[in-house]
Amino acid sequence: MLQPFERFKMSYIDNLLNLNKQFLVTQTYSRARGSSNESTGIALLLSDYDDLGLAKIHFKAVINDSYAAIIDLSKPTHKKKLIGMLQPDSKYVLYWAVVKSKIQLEQLVNKKYKDKMRDYITSNTNWRIDRDATMRPSVQLIFGELFIVLKHAKQVIRVKFDELEK
Repeated sequence: MLQPFERFKMSYIDNLLNLNKQFLVTQTYSRARGSSNESTGIALLLSDYDDLGLAKIHFKAVINDSYAAIIDLSKPTHKKKLIGMLQPDSKYVLYWAVVKSKIQLEQLVNKKYKDKMRDYITSNTNWRIDRDATMRPSVQLIFGELFIVLKHAKQVIRVKFDELEK
């Protein structure tokens, strides 16, 4: 299972505050299971926002997740809780919904999941793509969920990455 996101580090807290991204939405992160650098603990994904309204929209999308929450870094109790979650003895393992290089991630997806993308297109669209044509997927993150965007001529489809990994 592909795990593209960065582990969240203590130093990111002040960086986020400096960027006025004080709101973090937490949710269960299942992609951490099975990754090569897996740690034991409850894996959570943190998505940052500078706008409380956007954070609330994300929160409502994952409200059924028992680990869904909005952390407001401007509130000392919230910041203290996050710092506690980052301690070595914490039961949590935190990931940040950020990738080092979107281009590298897209290249990896294209290389590793090329056949699965073609199978998906064949099964779910009427697109006719040459076997040796190179696909150029783009990656999107929506409410903590990875999507692959595939384009052909003027048509576009957005596929949950989980669908391709099956």
